[in-house]
Amino acid sequence: MSFMGMYQYNVDPKGRVSIPVKYRDALGERFYVTKGFDRCIDVHTVEGWESLAAKLQKLSVTKRDMRDFVRFIFGNATEVELDKQGRILLPGLLRETVGIEKEVVVMGVGSKIEIWDKAVWDEHQQQLTQHIAEISENVGAFDVDFDFEL
Repeated sequence: MSFMGMYQYNVDPKGRVSIPVKYRDALGERFYVTKGFDRCIDVHTVEGWESLAAKLQKLSVTKRDMRDFVRFIFGNATEVELDKQGRILLPGLLRETVGIEKEVVVMGVGSKIEIWDKAVWDEHQQQLTQHIAEISENVGAFDVDFDFEL
């Protein structure tokens, strides 16, 4: 499944957040969350997580950057499951690390989902909008061809 779309929710006092109905079947009963690269939480299906884990376990342990990268991904990860209301509990330390407080944006980004604090996302979105033309040119340098104008 390819996750897409953007939804806004509130985090309840216990740290739970709803997962959009259209994502729930693809995620299954359990899945994984970890710290993303851009002050967000990444949500991976079991299949996606196992694929990522297999790739990470092939990295050389003799290189510090590789060890640190593996620590970043695995050290911040936890398995979660949906409750009966379609919510997940976001670990407190993970919420603090990425700045999630009350309002969040939950969005599908292809093979995974990202959860952002709304204020952090709004700031990121503003910067993204200012630089999207430059970014699209850089993406084009990787032989990614789009048949539409941004």
